[in-house]
Amino acid sequence: MSLSKKIIQVRAVCGQGAYYCEDVATLQKKSVVESERWRTPAETDGFTFIREVAEVVSIGIQTEEGLWGWGDCVGVSYAGKTGRESIFRSKDGLKEVGSILAPFLRNKKLTTFREAMNEVNLLGVHRAIKYGISQALLQSVALLHREEMWKTIQREWGITDSVNRVPIQGSSGNNRKVNADKMIVNRLSGLPHGQIDDIASQLGETGQFLLEYADWLRGRIETLGGKDYSPVIHLDVHGAIGKIFNGSVDKIAAYLAKLEKNVAPFQLRIESVLLGESKQQTIEELIRLKNELKRQGLTTELVADEWANTREDIDEFARLGAAHMIHIKMPDLGGLDQSVDAVLGLKKYKVLSLLGGSCVETDLSSRASVHVALATQPTTCLAKPGMGIDEALQIMTNEMNRALLLT
Repeated sequence: MSLSKKIIQVRAVCGQGAYYCEDVATLQKKSVVESERWRTPAETDGFTFIREVAEVVSIGIQTEEGLWGWGDCVGVSYAGKTGRESIFRSKDGLKEVGSILAPFLRNKKLTTFREAMNEVNLLGVHRAIKYGISQALLQSVALLHREEMWKTIQREWGITDSVNRVPIQGSSGNNRKVNADKMIVNRLSGLPHGQIDDIASQLGETGQFLLEYADWLRGRIETLGGKDYSPVIHLDVHGAIGKIFNGSVDKIAAYLAKLEKNVAPFQLRIESVLLGESKQQTIEELIRLKNELKRQGLTTELVADEWANTREDIDEFARLGAAHMIHIKMPDLGGLDQSVDAVLGLKKYKVLSLLGGSCVETDLSSRASVHVALATQPTTCLAKPGMGIDEALQIMTNEMNRALLLT
């Protein structure tokens, strides 16, 4: 007989994200120093200024047992582009919770997480809302069964794989050297992720600045990491390499050959090396580039992020062989159930998975992400929230340690 409890109360309050939302599309058109981004007008719909405080809605559900399950509704930093939903506003989120979600959930019997999310997924609310309520529902079901959240996922999906530690990789933001040092001394599996939001200073007209940084990074790993440390060099360029070479696959491949040489002997991964005007164009161009890299005998792995926004998008990228790895940006997918399905789907296609998200997330959403990672065993997961490294690493590492202790 299945356990079930009625949801008697749904509450929501505005919260704070761990970093800032940025209009990266505008930033890649023109250089704007960080101190001026707060009041420089944005061009992407939904943004007022190029950089804005990330907004959150914390949502809680109380069952008749008296227990509360909590989750944080939050979007992504680079919202409103490449098929993503617009920037998440807490005022709008509270309205959606009050007018749509709360009436739908109140007095509903909570039996399984998957069943609850199958119904929530049909509601016309922002994916950030689905992301937050999925965390609250997962926690509530886990409490109902007196089990860890990862166990709830494995039980409901019929996952029988053993639960092991999932490697964590970091994201440096613009503090590329100091944060790279932090990642190296903490021996993260991949680094520094980074970002390219100022092509002129971070990449250069011919990519010379990224080549210099890659050479520095290799040397720094050798200096601080020791001979037994071999992380993946993962660079997220948000389509900037494709921009400077006008989308030429031959020129991009030639550049990646130089970049690969500069980080050797470490494995190189490039995220969003190019971006098309549509999902289909992006997939086609990535396939061409992937084939060219193989033809040249290069080992650089291509990572898809933008345009791979939903579980269905991710499935299409993987099925067509457009990338070696896909970044599962969890808030973009909506509910945690979608991320579970995405990781399992990538395994079916033998495509690597980065279970990630955004720097604007919260401690609560990050801890829930750890349980999705433990249950599904992706290739790696992203340290979040924020851009400080230390804070994100302790949140996720400590949650993973506690959960593994109880396996």
